[in-house]
Amino acid sequence: AEAEYARHVEYFYHKCLHVPPHWFAPPGNQDYRSLLASNRNPVRRAENPKDLKYRDFVEKGYVIAGSPATVRERLKEEVVKTLRVGNLMVLVQIGSMPHELTLKNIDLFAREVLPSLRDIWDDEGWENHWWPERLRGARQPVAARR
Repeated sequence: AEAEYARHVEYFYHKCLHVPPHWFAPPGNQDYRSLLASNRNPVRRAENPKDLKYRDFVEKGYVIAGSPATVRERLKEEVVKTLRVGNLMVLVQIGSMPHELTLKNIDLFAREVLPSLRDIWDDEGWENHWWPERLRGARQPVAARR
């Protein structure tokens, strides 16, 4: 995974997260009490993403990457179960990733990761009230296609 994805992940974190400072607090977006509180306790990043490399992003959990088995297990245990996530949005394209690699990533996720996440809460009787009712019944496996 590192050979294929490292430069695209690093491109995203090193080049795509720049936000001009004046966009962080546009006039009128924050009431006076909130402004005082944010000045008393300013949020600072513990580290600059530009100083990190691909392996750092993976080890620190910024990115979940690896073989489909690794991604599947990390998502299940570290994200879904730990955070009790019901609706997970994944980013299968990042940074400068080319179209063909993105398609490969989508295909791998759809075939080898997603099926193991679909029924993760079924044993707890959890019902997704935000999922369209007509789509709630038995799930039909769908093969990813290009």
